[in-house]
Amino acid sequence: MKLKKLLKESNAWDRNFGEPLPTIEDTARAYRLKQENLNEDKDLLKVATTLGKRPSDVNSFLKKHKLDADDLLDVIETGGRRYSLAIIAAMKGNRRALKQLDDLLGFL
Repeated sequence: MKLKKLLKESNAWDRNFGEPLPTIEDTARAYRLKQENLNEDKDLLKVATTLGKRPSDVNSFLKKHKLDADDLLDVIETGGRRYSLAIIAAMKGNRRALKQLDDLLGFL
């Protein structure tokens, strides 16, 4: 690989005046955050397909109640169809279903 191509692909030069060059720890942290985001997206997609809902609807429910997609995924895997229906009902605003989820996850 040519050095010129490597320099163009690198983002080490995209920094403001006075900022230090990125360290190995900075790069590792950025990579770890990127991997966590990818895992969250996979979990969100899996929850959405399991429930038959759009990912945006599931995501807005998660943000509203400050939950993670893997929490709902754990509930679905533990309780099966019954808890899946409870999650769908909670997303529609059913208070009883929302209370049942709160008992399971403790988010309210």
